[in-house]
Amino acid sequence: MLNWDILEENDLKILKYLYNIEADCAKFISRRLRISLEETMQRLKHLEKLGFLERVKGTFLKRKDLYKPKHMNHTYYKLTRKARLDIRSWYREG
Repeated sequence: MLNWDILEENDLKILKYLYNIEADCAKFISRRLRISLEETMQRLKHLEKLGFLERVKGTFLKRKDLYKPKHMNHTYYKLTRKARLDIRSWYREG
């Protein structure tokens, strides 16, 4: 069971961003959300330990906003299945 009560505002921003974009690395998350790279990296590692995120495996990444697969030069993160289902239910409830 995921504990959503312990998350801060920036944690929720990161999770909602990853819900919409599917997977991304710390560098691009920090740019798009205007959070420092160091803080973004710390939050991603923390969210991974809590079970909200998992690392993307493989060497190429296919996302819905990319026309062709992208070679992964950094560590990419995506939502765990449980976190994705919880966020989806929030969006459906309104």
